[in-house]
Amino acid sequence: MKSKKLLIALAGCAAFVATACHGDLDIIQDNQLTASNMWTESSDVTTSAYGIYYLMRANFVQDKVNVFYWGEARVGEYMWGAGSWRTGHDNDMYGVQNSTMNDSNASTVWTKLYTAVNAANAVLKYAPTVPMTDADRQWAIGQAAFARAYLYFWAVRLWGDVPLLLNPVESVDAEECYPARSPKAYVYEQIGRDIETAVAYVTSGTDKYVATPDAVNMLKAEYALWMYATQAGGDDYLALADEALKAIGISSARLLDDYASIFAVDNKCNAEVIFALNNNQTEKLTGGYYWTFYWPATNVAPAYQMNPVPIYTTQWWNYSDNFISVLKRSKAEHNDRRVDCNYLEGPYGSSSEGVMNTISCPNKLKGDCSTNMMILDCDLLYYRYAQAVMLDAELKYWRKDYEGAVKSLNLIAKRAYGVDNFYTEATKEAVLDALCTETLLEFPCEGVVWWTLIRLDKIWDYNSSLAERRALNPNILLWPISASARNKNTKLTQTEGWN
Repeated sequence: MKSKKLLIALAGCAAFVATACHGDLDIIQDNQLTASNMWTESSDVTTSAYGIYYLMRANFVQDKVNVFYWGEARVGEYMWGAGSWRTGHDNDMYGVQNSTMNDSNASTVWTKLYTAVNAANAVLKYAPTVPMTDADRQWAIGQAAFARAYLYFWAVRLWGDVPLLLNPVESVDAEECYPARSPKAYVYEQIGRDIETAVAYVTSGTDKYVATPDAVNMLKAEYALWMYATQAGGDDYLALADEALKAIGISSARLLDDYASIFAVDNKCNAEVIFALNNNQTEKLTGGYYWTFYWPATNVAPAYQMNPVPIYTTQWWNYSDNFISVLKRSKAEHNDRRVDCNYLEGPYGSSSEGVMNTISCPNKLKGDCSTNMMILDCDLLYYRYAQAVMLDAELKYWRKDYEGAVKSLNLIAKRAYGVDNFYTEATKEAVLDALCTETLLEFPCEGVVWWTLIRLDKIWDYNSSLAERRALNPNILLWPISASARNKNTKLTQTEGWN
């Protein structure tokens, strides 16, 4: 059924409301059909709602626009460095890792994100008027509201003030094609409204490739904690996060016993997965970042190719030496059972004078390794249940319920270390340290770490160069807007502090 839905999305991806800006905005792309010859029956709406996720995925599977570049690489040298024995970076990669980007960096481009926003806007505009069952209408509106909130939540955290488009672009009208940046406060307010709509309309469903009630509540909880921690949102946002996490339910029941099985390509949409974007053997998406972790065959001895070393084309990224030591220490001192999934190292390299070269790589989010080169068919995971548990621990930290925070942290620690009550010290400092530690050890490569460290105001401790640059650039945690966007739309001012 899910494969059928994906094929529907692929076939229908061009069936969105027409846009006539011709890329001038560097936001909206051309489409094939016009409002006059579509949006006439139920299938137009449902196909287009599925298609939003196709376009969302198209954004996040770009080589340098994805959750890794946007949500983890900027943790910097504490965690990440060049691959291929520290030789693999290009200038764009180095700029992201060291927060020295400029407006020509490939990771600053938002075009495909806004294409997906436009698709959501179209569904939200036309779904209320097309003849269809109430159930189908409710489903489509809920999906579009969730997707728009999710996309804008990425955009506003990345750039701060961003264009806030709430209607599909359908004409050459200058106001539609050339919007200015809206104050981030307005964007956050709209995200909150869209989440409320999604909560009301997404009331059932188990397809984890689209919004389910759990996916909506994950976004609600993450949004609420972000608003509290970074936008001075106040205690009402803690109540909002609590409401969302209670709706999901926090226990050990949905944490898989085997950490590695969460990411196994033959175990997709398992009990721990909450929201994912589909990738399969037919498509074999080349982006999505995870392929950049793996070595080409020329660097790996034949006996170890695909067993245990995944083979692809070029290893552009690997953990930093510092983070490798963090992982090794967690395994040696605490028998951390996650490490073998997160990290692979051994004398697997092609021999030099009879001595095997040591190579290493992240060891998760692997595709099918049954052929000579890894097939990129692993799903892209955006929310999983362990993140809900960690958000619950963080919520209790902000509420000064340190005993409760330790209880939630120990749900994660039990699977990792195989012992009860791994964490015992219920103080502010101890809980904060544990939140950071478990985030780094539980979620590497998943695009989660950067945002958590910002919420906890600890990014400065893990990336000292950011603290140094903050004196010169108060918006160092944001991104510059791409030159291509500003060249096409002169109303777009550059993010203050960036060139």
